[in-house]
Amino acid sequence: MPLLMLALLALAAPGADRALYDRLCERTAAAYDSARGGFVQDGVPSEAAVELGLLRGREPGVSEWSKRSLTTIAWTRGLRDTVGGGFLHGASDDPRGSWPLKRADSNSRRLENLLLAWRVTSESSYRVEAARVADYMDRVLLDGRGGFLAEQTQADLVPDANGYAIHAWLMWAAASLDLGKRDFALRSLDRVWETCWIPDVGLVRRDAFGEASPRAELLDQVEMGRAFLLAARLVGRDSDATRARTLGDIVLGHFADPERGGFSAQWATTKTGKVKREKPLAVENARAALFLCELSTLTGQARYRDGARGAWTSFTKRFPKSDLVAADWAIAVRAAIEPSLPSRPQWPKPAAPALARRSMTFHTGKR
Repeated sequence: MPLLMLALLALAAPGADRALYDRLCERTAAAYDSARGGFVQDGVPSEAAVELGLLRGREPGVSEWSKRSLTTIAWTRGLRDTVGGGFLHGASDDPRGSWPLKRADSNSRRLENLLLAWRVTSESSYRVEAARVADYMDRVLLDGRGGFLAEQTQADLVPDANGYAIHAWLMWAAASLDLGKRDFALRSLDRVWETCWIPDVGLVRRDAFGEASPRAELLDQVEMGRAFLLAARLVGRDSDATRARTLGDIVLGHFADPERGGFSAQWATTKTGKVKREKPLAVENARAALFLCELSTLTGQARYRDGARGAWTSFTKRFPKSDLVAADWAIAVRAAIEPSLPSRPQWPKPAAPALARRSMTFHTGKR
């Protein structure tokens, strides 16, 4: 995006952002359908709309938002696998199948929304439900080497699925002040970086034989970037903040689409050195904008927030038709007008290592 356009966006930003946020909230509210479960589209609940409603429910005079989000959470209970644990992705998934689809991304976002519902309402039942989701992730999706499976049958280390899962795992660790879960999340961040990072390209996916994909995907950078950013806030490792900034720079430098606007879904270079970009997608751009706004808050650098504004500006004409996708955009814009990141919890001190027991032989003088 030309520098002049970015400068104009920055000058007009505060008022325009608030007006856009209000429009997006109105569109999200209009998409609520009590007959279909609430914030639900095609049998799949919108985690973004649930999160938005819980956040807005804290504001004076708009308590109806939180009620609608809690109604959607209640409907989502029907997707829970009461035998194996975890949530099915949507109502069309068959729970009787040998491997019902219980994905890391949807379970992770629902875990975070249950924690948010617990904080908003102070009702312990939501924390109990969150613990059940965390137990499923621990038993089925967690990889002892570090990281999470994207779903039960997916053994490859997929960056975007790990970004969702590690972000949720850090939030769960902070809520329970569990050092073991916190340290596993950090180990997972390190493993994804060591396995999937290629300098000047970004995070890429590798198959079972370790072969790297020729394409870098936007969501892989964005969701892992958010996980690194959260770790930097909750734990304070400098390496996590550095990696979050590196991924933000990759998003701005490689994925920004100069022709169509926004951020491309994929980025690659051909054998001749030509850059090849895939069409920007609305939900992925909303997630990218959220990451960049959070990164701007972490670093104090406005260029990340300006990049986010460029993304939603390029999609402005398509917002009236976005339905529940409006919620994803609303959360991103909210991060620009009300910047905030979680505070670091008071982690307990690690337990002192047990003293090694030494055997002693007593000689009595008798044989």
